Amino acid sequence: MKIRGAINRLEEAVLAFLLALMTVLTFVQVVLRYAFNSGIVWSLEATTYSFAALVLIGMSYGVRTKTHIAVDLLTRRMPSKVRRYVQLIAIAACIAYAVMMLYGSSVFVNRLYVLGSFARDVPAPKWLLTATMPLGFTLLGFRFLEVAWHLLRGDDDGVGGSAAAASTKLIDTHEEQPESPS
Repeated sequence: MKIRGAINRLEEAVLAFLLALMTVLTFVQVVLRYAFNSGIVWSLEATTYSFAALVLIGMSYGVRTKTHIAVDLLTRRMPSKVRRYVQLIAIAACIAYAVMMLYGSSVFVNRLYVLGSFARDVPAPKWLLTATMPLGFTLLGFRFLEVAWHLLRGDDDGVGGSAAAASTKLIDTHEEQPESPS
């Protein structure tokens, strides 16, 4: 449990740092460009790599906090046993996707390492800047394994987000209310 909490805090800290870095770099770049007719050469590339890392790590954060997009209008109406099987199949597909992307991104990063190429403007090797790809897909697979574990134990109701559950409840209560007279 302590390791999971440390991973959660590290994930959130990295996301906050990346978002702050992107914001500060973009702000400084705009001020330098318009006020001083100057700029930072590596700012755009650094912002691009930061944004990519933010998305890749943000995927796992979205799964953990159930803030991702979930289309579960049909599965919410299924009997709980059928819903659980359908969700486990969906989670297995997501884990398979994460594993395939982890493999592909690891091969990609390894090739960049072997080639020894550097980024165009950022003074860093490309493999280091793209290492967030396998990291992001590892975290994503880990989060889906967590969801599957909680679903199998009965601790959780699956992959649907809280907003989706709330909207389903609103639809159900609206259908149960009698029509008001005109």
